[in-house]
Amino acid sequence: MTTEDKRRNSYLLRTYGITLEQYKDLLLKQQECCGVCRRHYSVFKTRLAVDHNHHTGEIRGLLCNHCNHRLIGRHRDSELLYRMAEYVGQGTGWYVPEKKKRKKK
Repeated sequence: MTTEDKRRNSYLLRTYGITLEQYKDLLLKQQECCGVCRRHYSVFKTRLAVDHNHHTGEIRGLLCNHCNHRLIGRHRDSELLYRMAEYVGQGTGWYVPEKKKRKKK
């Protein structure tokens, strides 16, 4: 184990109660992708964050910073997230008309 791995292992144990090996196992279970947006970890500048329930302490998975802070971090109510998904998936059958292109002078 390299010095960097030892530091990372120590941080994960101290902060989340998991080892570096458990982190890597979780990453493999998620096919090395963010748990929400499904983008591969290699496209990010930073590691995937350990997402957890702040009330129970249960670890949910690994997320990119955007999904962790902007999506899940702001919306922790699972019922609200289900309603949001239903809303985004529905339609009215009405469409905004296309704008007519202006002719250049």
